[in-house]
Amino acid sequence: MIGAWFATDYDVAPAVIELPVDVTSGRHEGVCIVDQVVRGTGIVGRVTGDYGAVGLKVSSPGYATRVTIQVQLDELATRWWSDRVRPSITAPELPRLVLVRAQGELRGAALLARRQGLRRAGSAKATVSFDLTAAELDGDGLLMVELAEPPRPAWTSGRIAARAALGVRIDTISVRPQQPSAADDSRSDPSGCDLALLPANPPERFRLEVGPVPPAPPLPRSPSTRLTRRKPARAGFKVLRAARRAGTRVVAEVAKSRPGSGLSVHAVDLQTGAAVPVEVLSHGSGHVDLRLAGPAAGPVLLGLEQGDRGLSCRVVP
Repeated sequence: MIGAWFATDYDVAPAVIELPVDVTSGRHEGVCIVDQVVRGTGIVGRVTGDYGAVGLKVSSPGYATRVTIQVQLDELATRWWSDRVRPSITAPELPRLVLVRAQGELRGAALLARRQGLRRAGSAKATVSFDLTAAELDGDGLLMVELAEPPRPAWTSGRIAARAALGVRIDTISVRPQQPSAADDSRSDPSGCDLALLPANPPERFRLEVGPVPPAPPLPRSPSTRLTRRKPARAGFKVLRAARRAGTRVVAEVAKSRPGSGLSVHAVDLQTGAAVPVEVLSHGSGHVDLRLAGPAAGPVLLGLEQGDRGLSCRVVP
């Protein structure tokens, strides 16, 4: 057998996962391969480069399966990215756009934008679901899931972050038998930025709702105790108080952003990187009805022609 001579006493064959399964830790026995992903205990792992891949050893079920992946952009991901990419701490934090691949094919994309604030607050989550045929898991039963960089047309310059996958965490990977009768809800949550995503094989007609970005919640007040009244603590509270004031100014600036009646939209097919012509059918208060005037395998990235960080987009049927 090729490679038998390289075995050691520490080699452990990966366990085969029986379906259905929810993998919520990088220490799960079915995780047999990681590439540019540091494993976690409460999460599957975090991407450490321009892409990251996780391999699961699953039993070949002989029927179609539904794979669901949840990814998240949090404060730690932002710090990782800042240390390696951002030249100055005063530079704006931009939304992340990452492609989701499985078995070497593009299956979807995730758009992650944290809410507005001094340095933005909280985290942004996205869930990507796709189906695999029985043949795609036949043989060795290896399921490879990858987060990768997207194509970057010129109009996205300054609107999506460079090295978007760096630091992004993979929270869970779920694999279940496909439900043929289940219908997906195509109504998405607000993106938190002036961009939006259409799923793979997008509908020809759809509506794009545009509204102001909800402000980040204020920083919590620390309780007043004997310990917190010490000078080092008071100095820290002064910094937090200044941050709250700066955050209030940012919220006031965001409140000025309002969707207008003359919205124009860019679109790009993330599978091919080609521009997709978009026809405006009608305008309304805070929304625009659109039609894709060209073919798109999807997923499709949509962006307002006039970028505005105070606006948030959402695709509805």
